[in-house]
Amino acid sequence: MKQMAVTTFKQYLEANDIDVEIIETSEDTHTAQQAADVHGVPVSNIVKSLLLCADEKQFYLVLTPGDVRLDIEKWKERLGATTLRMANADEVKQNTGYSIGGVPPFGHATQITTYIEEGFDPAIDLVAAAGSAKSVFKITLAKLNEVIS
Repeated sequence: MKQMAVTTFKQYLEANDIDVEIIETSEDTHTAQQAADVHGVPVSNIVKSLLLCADEKQFYLVLTPGDVRLDIEKWKERLGATTLRMANADEVKQNTGYSIGGVPPFGHATQITTYIEEGFDPAIDLVAAAGSAKSVFKITLAKLNEVIS
């Protein structure tokens, strides 16, 4: 199942001519710190793809540095939402096509408005999930901005 998600992401990359290399690892990278250690980048350049649900009907993806805790109240105000919460596992799978821990920052099952949280170092590659907890890719902040806009 996880391999199928990685294949789906690879197909998205190819179809959209996005040139990044998927890196498979046998090591656990379930936390941002583990991913940073395995891939040799600061934890601040690990991309956490966090799906939010506003007013029980609208979903947003926020790409957050690995060392930043998402401020729900700040995002609730920014999005103009009455209520805002983290999406549950089923909602993540349904909207992105991927399971928690493997959600890439783009290439989702549905169109999701995506924001990038401040805190990434633009001088160092970012590392983001590529469909599973053991598959990632590196991308510059500039390229990520280009792809999601």
